[in-house]
Amino acid sequence: MAKLIIEIIHPLRFLREYRTFDAPQIRIGRGYDNDLILGDPHVSPAHLVVRNEEGGWVVEDIGGENGMYVRKFSKVAERARLDSGDEIIIGRTRLRFFSPEHPVAATKLLVPAHPFFQRIEKPVNAWSILLVCAMIFTAHVYMTSIEDVSILKLASGSLGFLFAAFAWAGAWAFIGRMIQHKTQFAAQLSLVLLFLVAGLMSVNVSEYAGYSFNSVVVEIMFAAALLGVLGTAFLAGNMTLATNVSLRKRIAVCSSIFLGIIAILTLLYYSFKDEFNPNPMYFSTLKPPFAKVLPDRSIDRFLTETAGIFDFPDKIKKPAAN
Repeated sequence: MAKLIIEIIHPLRFLREYRTFDAPQIRIGRGYDNDLILGDPHVSPAHLVVRNEEGGWVVEDIGGENGMYVRKFSKVAERARLDSGDEIIIGRTRLRFFSPEHPVAATKLLVPAHPFFQRIEKPVNAWSILLVCAMIFTAHVYMTSIEDVSILKLASGSLGFLFAAFAWAGAWAFIGRMIQHKTQFAAQLSLVLLFLVAGLMSVNVSEYAGYSFNSVVVEIMFAAALLGVLGTAFLAGNMTLATNVSLRKRIAVCSSIFLGIIAILTLLYYSFKDEFNPNPMYFSTLKPPFAKVLPDRSIDRFLTETAGIFDFPDKIKKPAAN
């Protein structure tokens, strides 16, 4: 007698189970007297019966209130002959029927983790990265403060960066635990800390670029380009550690997310930008140039070029008197 394997795909798509039967008849339903008991409330107590007839399997609806949908016929039917791999739907549960000889997909080889992720996952390296990044965050708070601050305030200022890093790493560690059954919290934490430090450096580079070219647009373009590339690489790294998504899909998803964010921020910037603002916003910090990018001008040349700004014609046309 031919064996029959039934794959049960529950309403939650990632929950699947397989049952093997070696009997001439299989009763399927929600009642406890069935051979295959389903917990779907939309399935009848006695819903289906599968029989071995003439060397093949036939499925028949024996009174299910919600019927039986046969996938290969794309319709609701009362009786259908099954081939290996056919699928039917009863209630909200999908059932697929296989013979033991049904071909299976090729085995996917395990891809070893990248050496970079292996290094940042080690506790010693993770704690070292945490210590160095905490020092960098503290220095950033000190450099951007306009007044003298105590050591305690400096340390508390860096706690915001560390809290965000721990929260983000914890979220991705939870996702990795659910999908790959591996948390890899140390690697996720090291990755987000390195991204925050690289983001701070990118912001400073973009500010220097805006200062050197005397253009806010240049600064925004530099910031968008640098943070977009870093953000795409960072999010792809999170997905590499926590999911089984292919490299091409990771890059496509991450780049789409950051392109969408940049597009939304650009739209908001130009939407709220007035042609004339009586209260313009000025930068609170001045970035001194550390490298000469554009040629400078002497003071005499600057005064000569700007001398005519406040020159007025000798004769100013006055309105005619009434």
